[in-house]
Amino acid sequence: MKSKLVTFLVVLVSANFAYSQAASNSRYIGYKYKGVLPSKTLPNGVKDMGGSLIGDINADPVYEIATMEKGKTKMLWLNVSTAMDSTGVTSWKVLDVLSFLSLLKADYIFFYGDPAIGCTRSGKDIPNLVGVGRIIRKQGIFRPSKLWVADLTTKKFEPISIRGVKCEYSEP
Repeated sequence: MKSKLVTFLVVLVSANFAYSQAASNSRYIGYKYKGVLPSKTLPNGVKDMGGSLIGDINADPVYEIATMEKGKTKMLWLNVSTAMDSTGVTSWKVLDVLSFLSLLKADYIFFYGDPAIGCTRSGKDIPNLVGVGRIIRKQGIFRPSKLWVADLTTKKFEPISIRGVKCEYSEP
C-alpha cells in the first residue's frame, strides 16, 4: 500500500510539473518582439540573456536560440526573424520554448554556439543542440541530463537521447 501511494504521488507531482511547464511555455509561443541587447527586459517582463544564430545565418528568415529569464524561471526560446534591415535582425517571433522552473544551483543551461560547451555523438558535432546538465570542471566535461535539438523543419525543440553524447567544457 505504501509503495502504491509513493508511486501515485510521484506520478501526480510529475504530471503537475509537466503541466505547469507546458502552460508557461504556451503563453510565449507566437510572441513577437523587437530585438534588444542582452540583459535588457522585453515589454512582457522577460529578460533577454543573449543567444546564438543557428542554421543558415545568411538566409531570410534567420533562426536563433535565445536564453531568457523571468523571475526564477530560465528559458530557451527558438525564434525566427520577422524583420531585418541593414544592421541585421530587428524583430523576432517565438516558435517554441523550453522552461526550467526549478533548476539546482549546479545546473547549467547551454545552447548551440555556447563557447564553453561542445557536444558530439560518434565524433560528429550535433547541430542546434541545447540542454541542461552539470559542468565538471576538474574533468573538463559537461554531463547533460536532458538534451533537445532545435529542429528547423518542425520549428520545435525535439528531445534526443543523451546516450552516446560526449560534451567537453572549456572555461571561458
